[in-house]
Amino acid sequence: MVLKSEVILAVGAHPDDIELGCGGTLSVASKLGKKVIAVFLSKGEHSGNPEVRPKESIEALSLLGVKEVYFGDFPDTEIPCSRQAIDFLEAFYVANKPETILTHTVNDIHQDHRQVGWLSVSAFRNAPRLLAYETPRVTPAFSPTYFVDITNCVNDKWTALKCHFSQKSKRYITYESMVNLASFRGSQVSLPAAEAFEVVRYVEKPF
Repeated sequence: MVLKSEVILAVGAHPDDIELGCGGTLSVASKLGKKVIAVFLSKGEHSGNPEVRPKESIEALSLLGVKEVYFGDFPDTEIPCSRQAIDFLEAFYVANKPETILTHTVNDIHQDHRQVGWLSVSAFRNAPRLLAYETPRVTPAFSPTYFVDITNCVNDKWTALKCHFSQKSKRYITYESMVNLASFRGSQVSLPAAEAFEVVRYVEKPF
C-alpha cells in the first residue's frame, strides 16, 4: 500500500502540478509520519514569475507536511526527453530510495506532463511502485485503478492550492474544480472524496 511506504517521492513538471494531482495523498501520508519529497523539473516560467512560482509551491507543500522540495532548471513547455532529465530524476531515487513514486500520467494533453510521465518510467525503472496522478489536462485515456481516500484532507488540499496566488485566474485551481473532482473520484469507490492514480508498476514484496 502507498500509505505504508516510509518514503514517498512526488514528481511534477511545474509548480502546482503535485499539489493538484496528489496533494491530498501527500497530506494523508505526512500525517501518518511518512517522509515525502517533492521534485519539480521546471520553475513554471511560462505561466508566471520563475522566482515567485517555486515559493508558492514550497509554501503550499509545507502546509501538506512536505519539508523537502526541489526544482530543476528544465525549460517550461519544453522539458526534454534527454539523459540529463532522466539522470536528474534518477538521482533522487538513488539518494532517497522511495518505496512509492507519484508522477504525471502520460495520458495528458500538456507536452511537459506527458514528457515527465515518460521520463519517470525510465528514471524510476528500479522502483517497486510507480503511480501516475491526474491533472486537469488529462485525456479520456486516463484510466485510474488505484484510489486514495482524502476525505479528511480535502480542506488541507484547498488551503495549499490557495498559496498559488499567481495562478488564481486559472479555472482549474478553483475550489469548485478541486472538490468536484475529489467528489467524483470518491463516488467511483464509495468514498466522500478520493484521488485517483494509474498503476504504472506495483510490486508487492513479502515481509
